[in-house]
Formats: sequence, structure tokens, C-alpha cells
Amino acid sequence: MQTTRCSHKPALGEVAPLSHQSKPGLTLTSSDWKSWTYTDGSCHIQEGKTSIGAWVYHPSSGNSNLVESDGAGTTNTIGRAEPAAIAAAFTHDHTHIAADSLTSLHQIRKHLLCPEKHRHHV
Repeated sequence: MQTTRCSHKPALGEVAPLSHQSKPGLTLTSSDWKSWTYTDGSCHIQEGKTSIGAWVYHPSSGNSNLVESDGAGTTNTIGRAEPAAIAAAFTHDHTHIAADSLTSLHQIRKHLLCPEKHRHHV
């Protein structure tokens, strides 16, 4: 797994304004949201070619990193990119991580609690 510093990040403290609000009256429930690290994986298909990528962003430091999940062929999947982003966040010493992949979180938990169930992986 390789991480690359992204140059297209928002300035420190800058938050992009929302052009619309899907639910009026929505409020932040966590005042320290900038101290969390956010991860995501993505799949993009263009001209028949699939591109998989993952990303780690830490608002309070302004660090944004592209994560290469090192998949190829049948292992180049979103299911590989999502946990790669989470692993990269841990690698960079982040402990409060927000991820949108419940499956990845379950797989990580399973691996930590029952490593014998992960005897074979791709």
C-alpha cells in the first residue's frame, strides 16, 4: 500500500459551502469533527477501464493522501480500496477514523478478533 500527498486539498480551516441542504435544520453533533480522520474508497469506470482509489483526509492538519490499494485484475476492487484507506489512516497514527464502509469495519474487527478465519485472502 502506497500513499501520496494530494495537492488539491482545501486550505486549513476551509469548508466548502453546501449549495443546498438536504435536510433543513441539520446541525453538527460533534464539535471536534476536524480532529477526526475521514476515509473513502472509490471506483470509476471510463472507456471500459476501471480505476480504484482510496483517500484519507485529516481536516485539522489539512493532510490529504491518495492511497493506492495495490490491487490488480480481480483484486482491484472497492472492497480492497476501503480497508486500504482505513489501514493508511492507522499507519499515519490517526486513531479517530470515520469510514463509510461497514463491511470493511466488520472485516477488520473479524481479523483482529479471529485471525484464524482469515487463512486465505486475495
